[in-house]
Amino acid sequence: MLTHIEIRDFALIEKIVMEPGKGLLVLTGETGAGKSILIDAIGALTGGRVLRDMVRHGQDQASVTAVFQVDPALIPPDLNDSLGLVDPNEPDRSENMLEIILSREIAAGGKSVCRINGRITTQANLRALAACLIDIHGQHDQQSIFRVDSHLALLDRYGGLAVAEARDIYQQVLRRYQTCVKEMKRLGSDPGERARQIDLLAYQVNEIRTAALKQNEDERLAARQKVLAHAETIQEQLQNAYDQLTGDQSESVLTGIGEVLVSLKEVHRHTDELLDVDEAVRNAQDILQTAASDLRAAAEQFEADPAMRARIEERLDLIYRLKRKYGGSLAAIEQYHMKAQARLDELNGGEARYAQLAEEQAKLEKALLEKAGILSEKRHEAATSLEKEIARELADLGMKSVRFSVLFEKVDLHAPAYPEQGLDDIEFLLSANPGEPMRPLARIASGGEASRIMLAIKSILAHVDQIPVLIFDEIDTGVSGQTAARVGEKMRQLAGERQVFCITHMAQIAAMADEHMLIEKQVADGRTRTALRRLTEQEQEQELARLLSGGIADETARSLASQMRSRASQPERGQH
Repeated sequence: MLTHIEIRDFALIEKIVMEPGKGLLVLTGETGAGKSILIDAIGALTGGRVLRDMVRHGQDQASVTAVFQVDPALIPPDLNDSLGLVDPNEPDRSENMLEIILSREIAAGGKSVCRINGRITTQANLRALAACLIDIHGQHDQQSIFRVDSHLALLDRYGGLAVAEARDIYQQVLRRYQTCVKEMKRLGSDPGERARQIDLLAYQVNEIRTAALKQNEDERLAARQKVLAHAETIQEQLQNAYDQLTGDQSESVLTGIGEVLVSLKEVHRHTDELLDVDEAVRNAQDILQTAASDLRAAAEQFEADPAMRARIEERLDLIYRLKRKYGGSLAAIEQYHMKAQARLDELNGGEARYAQLAEEQAKLEKALLEKAGILSEKRHEAATSLEKEIARELADLGMKSVRFSVLFEKVDLHAPAYPEQGLDDIEFLLSANPGEPMRPLARIASGGEASRIMLAIKSILAHVDQIPVLIFDEIDTGVSGQTAARVGEKMRQLAGERQVFCITHMAQIAAMADEHMLIEKQVADGRTRTALRRLTEQEQEQELARLLSGGIADETARSLASQMRSRASQPERGQH
């Protein structure tokens, strides 16, 4: 249930805080007092569209926050996994109520921020979670009952487990059928086309295999090519370095070091203090002699080899062409090779496999039609029961002569595109008056009939529809008198299983309230604001009198209001 809601700086609302209890909460007020603003604010929490003019003039942002206490089982597992609402390792989590906080901040510039339990989230996540918690029904055609494309889902929800199991079995067979059709499409039904694909793939696989590419071969060859392109320069410089170290000329480095050692030998005849220097010079001589030997060997290796260079360039050209055809790297070429080989193997056995799949498809299609038939039977059973219950509920709401029917039509099937929800197209039909034919509900229901039909549907679905909070926005349009009293009684019955909020102009409905809130405009410091307050028992009777008399609230209206409250407070209220 909704335990707390706080609205700040939303249109004419400066601040409203509500802590509703269980049962039926009725909201009334003068026309233009701001009832629709309140619904818009709550609608913002359901992921609805928000506009910049929803922010109260002069403020930077508006905000709406609601706290729910709900059974964790109401949250679908996939949604819980993505949002992390319930810890799967928490003991006895199914026995504990889950607190969920939804909030939305709307900036004066028009942007909004959505939060779930204080964490920023997407509008889509907010909408998905709010759909599990709150259902808003207005006086216009946004009610799902009047959208033909929603009728099948409503019937399936009413059908409960029997329909759900039949639909799941149908969808399991459908998954297998779709997989089979997809594989057949990959193989192709044209033998000529399959042969052309085999030829092309065989050529490509052979071309890559014959190349016998090695890991990082292109990098190694490129480095070698670079060396061979400058082999003469490298050899020349190596020879020059060798000559500088140990050449015939007297200026060579090793000749100079030999002269240094001769000088040090003469010094040693007179002192031993420079023996460490002598050793260091000798070590340098050894190192340079080794380096000179290495330079000479290297110079011999870096001889220009035009034939080798040509072979490397030819190999690099082959690798470049393969990269251009099959991918930008050796790894990509190898990946293409593996996929092409797998596809070639598949096609080589394609004719036999295609025949096998065609046989499997025929069997699956037969099973699919069979499961679709079973699903349709379960839906027909549910529809028969729903028609009777709707008729009974509508009779209770003063529509005794109204007939309600569920029309079944077969889907216009274009195999292999079998629909996800089965082969049934359904539409709710209605005959509002005796002798009138059954016609589509969405086209013939008047405002008052529409309100009562929707309430009847919600009353019936309350047993299978687990959404804990229902909000009805002036659904009493077009009803009056005894019918309004019956609508109020149905609303009260519905509130026995759900938390129900109802915005109404009808005293007969307002009299059934467990809590009665008044929405009114106030002017302070030159600013208009919408306020909300809970009415006392006496104030509630005064408000009922105002609703009964159209604002006059005379003695007769006050007396009648007192009687209505007295009857509504009796234990047998709402019963017939």
